[in-house]
Amino acid sequence: MDTIETPLAISRASNEDLEARRNAERRGTPFLVFRDDRNTQLIFELDDGLGSLTVGRRFEANLSLPWDPEVSRLHAEFEHRAGEWTICDDGWSQNGTWVNGIRLHGRRRLHDGDLVRIGQTVIAFCSPGLRGSVVTMVPGELSASPRFSEQQQQILRALCAPLRGDGEGVEPMSDEEISEATGVPLQVVIAEIDHLGRSFGLVDMPRPERRAEIALLALRAGLVD
Repeated sequence: MDTIETPLAISRASNEDLEARRNAERRGTPFLVFRDDRNTQLIFELDDGLGSLTVGRRFEANLSLPWDPEVSRLHAEFEHRAGEWTICDDGWSQNGTWVNGIRLHGRRRLHDGDLVRIGQTVIAFCSPGLRGSVVTMVPGELSASPRFSEQQQQILRALCAPLRGDGEGVEPMSDEEISEATGVPLQVVIAEIDHLGRSFGLVDMPRPERRAEIALLALRAGLVD
């Protein structure tokens, strides 16, 4: 699995890029952030009234990526369903659509911070209104709920592993250890744990404390066997 280069990386952003993102966040509606072949940041706001948004290499697509030769003419579709945005690839694309490093089959609900790779173009889904939303945690939800992907479940189990052993572990597994244990690239592990933190409503907590709190919440709620 390749490392995902997020278009939100501070190292790639100019002051104008950051200001444009802040303005989009202030408006409060979901938006997409990506970069073209000249490394220019592009922001596409997702109006709920759109209903659906096609992505492809053709200029007729709502979101056209003509510079990317690995994008199919009709590649994927963003769709607004029951108040949430989803991404769908029903076999339209030749090279597939990937969300946080996992190949998409069918449809998946999007969460703030998800990285969608279409061809060689990485699109960040940003939804300011979803930040801080708390998961309703009940026993067995980890395996039953579509909110957590298979990759997120794998990472969460590894994160909690030291706390589930013989009682000697007091700190969750580090990002580097999780990457080595699961085979998931380090940058993807970091992105997924940040996503889990947002899902648990731990947005404002410093990252080291947030990682520990994610592990404790998951264990207390019975999300990890």
